[in-house]
Amino acid sequence: MSLFNGTSNFIRHDASSLRLFRKSESSDDEEKRLKRREKNRVAAQRSRKRQTQRADELHEAYECLEQENSLLRKEVQLLIEEQQRLSDALKAHEPLCPVLNCVSWL
Repeated sequence: MSLFNGTSNFIRHDASSLRLFRKSESSDDEEKRLKRREKNRVAAQRSRKRQTQRADELHEAYECLEQENSLLRKEVQLLIEEQQRLSDALKAHEPLCPVLNCVSWL
């Protein structure tokens, strides 16, 4: 099919070349699309894995803080009880205290 054999041969030859070009272009586009999808899939997996790891780390930190909070609450309760005992001891001592009952030094 030569270019010089008439217009219809030129058109058929040109259309055939165009189809091959489009097919080649289409398969290249398809290959690029598949590569892009694969890269995106891998990136999404990495992102989900990082999210899961971050959630696990936060949960672990939460549990540690809850445990520390519980220990601190117990310590506060013990200190409140000690303060109450010391206040009671001071009140019991006040009537018997010679220093507090002595007015001469004021």
